[in-house]
Amino acid sequence: MTEIRETPTATDRRQPPPAAFAVAATVALAATTLLSYLVTGGAPNPAMASIAVLPLLAAFGYLRSARWAAVPAVLTVVTLLVMRTADLSHDLARPGEILPFLVAAATVLASGVVLVAAVPGLLAGARSLVVGLPLGAVLGLGLVLVSPQLDDTGALTPDQVAALPTVAMVDFKFEPGQLTVAEGRPVAFRFTNDTDGSHSFAIESLGIDVTVPAGRTRTVVVDLEPGVYPFVCSVGSHEENGMVGRLTVTGEGDAAGHDGHAGVEGEGAAEGEGTGHDH
Repeated sequence: MTEIRETPTATDRRQPPPAAFAVAATVALAATTLLSYLVTGGAPNPAMASIAVLPLLAAFGYLRSARWAAVPAVLTVVTLLVMRTADLSHDLARPGEILPFLVAAATVLASGVVLVAAVPGLLAGARSLVVGLPLGAVLGLGLVLVSPQLDDTGALTPDQVAALPTVAMVDFKFEPGQLTVAEGRPVAFRFTNDTDGSHSFAIESLGIDVTVPAGRTRTVVVDLEPGVYPFVCSVGSHEENGMVGRLTVTGEGDAAGHDGHAGVEGEGAAEGEGTGHDH
């Protein structure tokens, strides 16, 4: 009696194993985590980069068909979306900064695939990719809407923005920490953060709280009545650690205002004073 063997079709041979896309997505999350904390941020942050161990553990579990693999996979997604809300939103809203944008986009797209693949028996193989990528796009859009990170530069041109007085955010202080502007027109400052973590510029009495992720630069526009306005970094315990400053708005005729241009006092004043542009 001749034994009849069923020959696999071309479609069957090309179908990847159910875990293939889950493995690829978790490895992608590990790679984007390392890039975010070691390359595209300010100073390298090895401690935070260690989060990459979680998606690698998940990838190993998926390769072994372990039921627990979904746990570190989902934990990775939740950790990244919560801890990196500000910088993911910042980078997704600025496609002109190509490497940070690509890293952020890969993070949210891979997160969608991971979440779909983590549901046992629901979607496997290519279907997890077909559903997961749109889910990742929705996650990215949600981050941008929940935590908008767009700059409001008013009528300033790019050249004027580049020439604005710069305030550096360091651990744990503003340099310079004393800012002076003149009454009568909005004045902008550029805040740069070259540290390994996020900082913010916050004036509680005015409802101003602008986050500057690690390695990023943001512009803040103010249009205030004469007076003295304390500002702080509202991230964690940074204010308690001394990250505070003072913004002084001078009245009309006060020479310190320099005819409406932005200025700085104290250390670094010589570089920033008088370089602001009115708009």
